[in-house]
Amino acid sequence: MALSDDHTLEQLLTRCQQGDLEAFAALFRHFRQYVYDLACVILRDTTAAQDAVQDTFLRVMEKIDTFAGEAAFETWLTAVTVNTCRTHLRRQKVRRFLSLDRMPPGQLLHGGASGPNVAHQVEERLHRQSLWEMVNSLPDRLRLPLILRYRYGLSCNEISAALSVRLGTVYQQLNEGRRQLEQMATQKELEAALTLASGESG
Repeated sequence: MALSDDHTLEQLLTRCQQGDLEAFAALFRHFRQYVYDLACVILRDTTAAQDAVQDTFLRVMEKIDTFAGEAAFETWLTAVTVNTCRTHLRRQKVRRFLSLDRMPPGQLLHGGASGPNVAHQVEERLHRQSLWEMVNSLPDRLRLPLILRYRYGLSCNEISAALSVRLGTVYQQLNEGRRQLEQMATQKELEAALTLASGESG
């Protein structure tokens, strides 16, 4: 069953809420790749991600009656997926790094908070550095909003709903994450310059 428009999805969700298992199977087929991709990004383990997909859709089946359509279904599904993956991480008691390997370089700093000239300069610096290494060193509270914003293209409102945090907190975390990336890029350039100068003086 192809989901060609919002009306079709709305009908499918209504059938799911009525206990239609065929409708739920269609919903699973349509969204399983999205859930798997997001779970892989969070867990960085394909086997754990497969388990998370199953657990996510079990929760969706259990909680589909609570979906009232106040937010987009994809946002609601993202929240269920994120919470399921967090449960997996707590169960494993292992702090996993989140990856942004598939995100085009430079997008992180297109938020506009620092002005176009500064953002362009920082982007050029990050092209010469390991962007992903720096992103992975950020605290989890900053990494996940960055992933949802710049990898999945969620709006700040959608991130707020998905992570169950206030909109102002989302803005703060995104700005803080970009600011820390800029600081790390500057520090790495300084260290590289000092190393080069030391080598020349020797």
